Amino acid sequence: MVNSLLNTHFFDRCKGEISALGLSDLDSAFAHFIYQHEKHLNDKIALLAGLVSQRLSQQHSCLNLNELSYKQLKVLGFSNINELIDALNESYCVSASSNENPQKPLIFEQNAVYLQRYHQYELGLTHIIQQKLRVETNVSVEIVKPIIHELFAQPNQKTSTEQVEHSLSQVQTEIDWQKVAVGIAATRNFSLITGGPGTGKTTTVAKLLALLFALQRSDGKELKVQLVAPTGKAAARLTESIVSVGQKLPKAYQAGLDLQTSTIHRLLGTQTGKIEFKHNAENLLHMDALIVDEASMVDLPLMYKLLSAVPKQTKVILLGDHNQLSSVETGSVLSDICYAALLGKTNPEYSVHTGQQITQMCEQHIPQPTDDKVNSPIADCLVKLQKSHRFPSDSGIGLLAEKTIEGDVDGVLSVLSDSNQETLSWYQEGNINIFARQYASQLNAYFSSVKKADLKQGFVHLLNQQILCAHKSGEWGVDNINYQVTLELDRQGFISKDEKDYVGRPIMLTRNDHNLGLFNGDVGIVMPDPENPKLIKAWFKTAESGFKGVLLSRLPEHQPVYAMTIHKSQGSEFNHVYLCLPDVRLNPGAKGLSRELFYTGLTRARETFVLYSHPQSLQTCINNVCLRSSGLAQRLSD
Repeated sequence: MVNSLLNTHFFDRCKGEISALGLSDLDSAFAHFIYQHEKHLNDKIALLAGLVSQRLSQQHSCLNLNELSYKQLKVLGFSNINELIDALNESYCVSASSNENPQKPLIFEQNAVYLQRYHQYELGLTHIIQQKLRVETNVSVEIVKPIIHELFAQPNQKTSTEQVEHSLSQVQTEIDWQKVAVGIAATRNFSLITGGPGTGKTTTVAKLLALLFALQRSDGKELKVQLVAPTGKAAARLTESIVSVGQKLPKAYQAGLDLQTSTIHRLLGTQTGKIEFKHNAENLLHMDALIVDEASMVDLPLMYKLLSAVPKQTKVILLGDHNQLSSVETGSVLSDICYAALLGKTNPEYSVHTGQQITQMCEQHIPQPTDDKVNSPIADCLVKLQKSHRFPSDSGIGLLAEKTIEGDVDGVLSVLSDSNQETLSWYQEGNINIFARQYASQLNAYFSSVKKADLKQGFVHLLNQQILCAHKSGEWGVDNINYQVTLELDRQGFISKDEKDYVGRPIMLTRNDHNLGLFNGDVGIVMPDPENPKLIKAWFKTAESGFKGVLLSRLPEHQPVYAMTIHKSQGSEFNHVYLCLPDVRLNPGAKGLSRELFYTGLTRARETFVLYSHPQSLQTCINNVCLRSSGLAQRLSD
């Protein structure tokens, strides 16, 4: 279909411009579509439409005209931006607003050109969030305050009424941002809790849920809560974490926390052969509160469709780390919301009303503006958790993460080169064969557990360490490292490489199977059934801390997982991480290397981090910031 569209007079005449702009066949086909519908068969607008399509394939929501280079303008046939804007205003296929003519394929607004559908996603999501910001949540400070105090009381700490009343008289030396987050989320219909690994996002949510359940019980009502995550793996991990934290809370607040997490797609209801979900604005979900974990992974269309299906009165809480990689698909919703709330500041500044509310309810004095400027409502909804309980900021991994976020190249190189940082290692000229040999030699305990059909220890050893790669292909990519490790395991006698599904083969699913309850990204192990050692199955951990065996013949598509991409590792943690970057000296055009990519890979590590990278590749990562064109932040901050 696409190829047939390209065999046209337009394509022949504009072949040079299409090549200069780097348009794909799909981009060119869309350009041809616009060309056919433009007055006077306008080449310029058609080629611009091809660029809009190209930006979408690069995960941008729109084409910001300020980001066009002089060379691109010249190829398009314009001498300056004003000339281009005039052409857009005169175009038959471009509308200045989706309200003007929703049928037009291109929308020009806020100095950016959108595909009509993505403009609707962005505008629709903005409307939903702003609508929720206007919904008032009435909670009693007198009731909430002692509950929050009990939930955050230290072991053996008294929780008498007298102590609660007099605690404000004590000097606050450090803000307890977890406590603030619970207060903000309890009093808002829309909130966002962000923070790096180990800052306690899940702990905070468990305590928030305990508070919400307690409030509903006091009113004699039942609270309906839904936990969701973008992947099955992230969903299972959230369920485990909530249950684990809940068991440590006072017994009076544990009721209701045995919740199950769903994937977003499963909650909305996928329909065979249809793009749209079962649940939408016309067929709403029924719940009192929705918690979305790993929100940085949720793209613009999916976030819009999810929140469209949520009733206006439903409380929505987004969890995530806005410094991590954005979604694989279009948009960077979490980052955009954080940007709108912060407006260039390191931490949000809250309104006087919110400041007083949190002081009374949580006994915390939070930052407020020093000038008379009126805050955007979105600023009152963001909380950044800042204290890492996994590693202190002066530890190797913590310090390296801080320098990475700051974009401090010299600082990153200095921390990695510091011989006193025992949790960090850096190999600047790594050899793939030596690396594979050393890694394979560390898997003895893993294969020993697997051959004994010890499911628990098998997963403990497998998830103890993980190789992460920037790319799937290339010398230091997932495919080659998995192959090299497999060869080494064969040489060292652990496996027979000629046997496809050998005992001990770790696998990652690459496709969902809702009937089996298995999802893309789930990690399993091929090993004997403990109750029938002659029967080999693929085993997966369940959200209830159990294990599920699946016959190999029923498995969805999968691949070995000694190594995985950093993108696939999101939502996971490992004691020891080996991060491999491609050599940019051999591949100057290596795509996707960014500060967010490196930070995400680094912060999967709990205890040690080993980097295989030439200094130039590392510098490329730290210097490249992943910025996606979008108007969401501007719309929310207005």
